[in-house]
Amino acid sequence: MSQRVNIILSDSTWELLQAIPKGERSAFVDKSIAAACALQDRWAAAAEMDRMRETTEPVGGCSEDWIREDRESH
Repeated sequence: MSQRVNIILSDSTWELLQAIPKGERSAFVDKSIAAACALQDRWAAAAEMDRMRETTEPVGGCSEDWIREDRESH
């Protein structure tokens, strides 16, 4: 389902949007907002991983050894 919304754009953004054909503007704005939100989510996830990296003690060994140990344990 689609929603109709009113937004206010700066003059410079409006000028940029004028380059998009009239019938394609809504789809362009929709895709742009979705991409911006996805990027914001990725930045938040990266920040969370950085926070976790600062508070988590390093684990000894290497991933190859961990996989080998796991395979041999079954």
